[in-house]
Amino acid sequence: MHGKQNGDFSSCSGPGLSTLADLLDRRAHQFPHRVAFVYESETGESQQWTYGELQQRAQTISRWLGDRSEPGDRALLVYPPGLDFIACFFGCVYARVLPVPATYPKPRRPLPRADAIARDCQPRLALTHSSVLTGINWEQQSPVMSDLAWEATDELDLLPLSAECSRPETSADDLAYLQYTSGSTADPRGVMISHQNVLHNLESIRVGFQITAIEQQMHPPTAVFWLPAYHDMGLIGCILTPIYVGVTTYLIAPNTFLRRPMRWLELMSETQAEVSGAPNFGYELAVQKTSADQRKELDLRNWRLAFCGAEPIVPDTLRDFSAAFQPSGFRSDSFYPCYGMAEATLLLTGGEGPAELNVLHVDRGQLGSHRAVPVQETHPQAHGIVGCGATLDGQTLKIVEPQSRDPLPEGRVGEIWVRGGSVARGYWNQEDQSRKTFQARLSGEASDEFLRTGDLGFFWNGQLFVTGRLKDAIIIRGCNYYPQDIERTAQQAHPAVGEGVAFSVPGKRQERLVVVHQVHREFRKADLDEVLRTIRAEITAEHDVDPGYIILIRPVSLPITSSGKVQRNRCRELFLAGDLTVLAEWQGHDDRDSGVDKAADVGRAATLRAAPFLNNLGSIPPEELPGEVQAWLIEWLTAAAHLNPGAMGPTTPFAELGMDSLTAVENSQELESVLGLQLPPMVVWSFPTAQALATYLAEQLLLAKESRSSQPKADQSVANTSAID
Repeated sequence: MHGKQNGDFSSCSGPGLSTLADLLDRRAHQFPHRVAFVYESETGESQQWTYGELQQRAQTISRWLGDRSEPGDRALLVYPPGLDFIACFFGCVYARVLPVPATYPKPRRPLPRADAIARDCQPRLALTHSSVLTGINWEQQSPVMSDLAWEATDELDLLPLSAECSRPETSADDLAYLQYTSGSTADPRGVMISHQNVLHNLESIRVGFQITAIEQQMHPPTAVFWLPAYHDMGLIGCILTPIYVGVTTYLIAPNTFLRRPMRWLELMSETQAEVSGAPNFGYELAVQKTSADQRKELDLRNWRLAFCGAEPIVPDTLRDFSAAFQPSGFRSDSFYPCYGMAEATLLLTGGEGPAELNVLHVDRGQLGSHRAVPVQETHPQAHGIVGCGATLDGQTLKIVEPQSRDPLPEGRVGEIWVRGGSVARGYWNQEDQSRKTFQARLSGEASDEFLRTGDLGFFWNGQLFVTGRLKDAIIIRGCNYYPQDIERTAQQAHPAVGEGVAFSVPGKRQERLVVVHQVHREFRKADLDEVLRTIRAEITAEHDVDPGYIILIRPVSLPITSSGKVQRNRCRELFLAGDLTVLAEWQGHDDRDSGVDKAADVGRAATLRAAPFLNNLGSIPPEELPGEVQAWLIEWLTAAAHLNPGAMGPTTPFAELGMDSLTAVENSQELESVLGLQLPPMVVWSFPTAQALATYLAEQLLLAKESRSSQPKADQSVANTSAID
């Protein structure tokens, strides 16, 4: 495996601080009664732990693990949003068991990614919350996961606060945890993060964010976050960094944000928080889903640092956010664009504190020739790119020609290479891939090893500008997708589908997925619209992303190399130029790209508001209500998804209509508002057809009506405010 990075990197840990266990111990000793984390559930209930209580819970789990595991064993962490993940993570660290954060399972969905992670790291245990054990059918959803030894850590009896806990000896060079890169389900890669790596990165973040060292703080800042804990930005940026700088952090569930982005900003206002951040799509959603009147109620004057990373940063998105929330007190110089990746723990480059956006406009055509040529913003080929700062805390970054491995001068586009204290040890159980990725050497140099990021960029005036990806990974809404996985799904969706490619193209607001496949010769006269629908349904169901374009092309027209490999970049160029030999195509409606103003669409807005059966609910026989709801629901969802009339039938799977998890959450929230019901955030996913969902909604309407009719008279004035009466 790849060993410790060579070089003299600046110290990050301070006296006596060499592991994450040391970090929590120190904070619990310094601030035993300071609130570390406050979690607000999706129902609005709050739970909070001090640093002392967090240490107590972590020690309890550590002692329990000590009787059931050995140092070096892996433990899969499968937790719903909340504080228990944090306690378990540190409990594993104390016990020298490697925590492996994993995605929280969706109801009634297969778990290919979690299965692949479990097969790769071979965990001794799977640790979770008791609610998960009763709510998931492991045998149905994941045969691999069902074979693991599952334990609920929230049910353990807490040790006394004063209890002494013996722990295995740990050093800075030992592994702290495995961070599996998001994306491929077929070939997961567990990044091996050492204690030295993560402490180095935490100090880089503190320096870049310009947060005063904890020993010098008069008034420690407050932070608010909604990112998932299993994501590297969520774990490092939203959990470990707050502990490192000793602040109080407020957390909400990702679904809370997706359903109602306003809650993120309300919490920023209520707590007068100074620090928060999100991927590009988070800022975009906050603008889309809030009104001017709502924004006037916020006080964001204290928001000092708003970091943005994890996916391509769109200048217009951040400008729109700044303009939208300027009346709330948000300042445009609070942004902190940054660049990083799991293989480098998290942060690689950033500014010296927040600042106004540094947007460089370059000639889009010259970028294709790997040159950054600055132009005026009004130039017809102008393409704006946000600067992501420079390296922090002693790391070295180079722009390299990927074939010759020669360093490139300023203004030349090449692969981003980095070496330093944050660069991880390699991939778990993948020595060959680790050598290729983590042990690269520049041409003519034999000593220094670099991490090949696979991303493309250039330097300009000392700042890094990221232009794209040399590797094939597609990033949409902060999630990585490997094209091979999507291509395989498309080919298996229908016998008519032949070889193809998947790639992304920029939209006005975010990347859009493009899927291009050949049609087998014998199916050229088949119903290709059905083939398109089937491909869309399978991709949405398996990968939780709705394609922006699906294109079927003639046989033998897919660009390939002389050795038979598909040319994704060439196919992307042909798509953008409109030169593909198209037999049939489908293009998704996306008002994020088209600039559609939903409020201006009067007919659609009226449909989304109207539910006629609510006015005479008491006169509709209960056995007829599901049919009434179904008829309205089909019309409502057709309008909400911008579908053509007749596209949806009672048993049409929502996945066939491109309903990914974000769309499902958004529609669940809108349904809740229209019908006056309290609905689960994933209700549209749990009941995946109009018929099934209508039956469920009818039951809930009747239950709500019965509940209200049984209330005392004094409460009727309150009950009558509901839309269902």
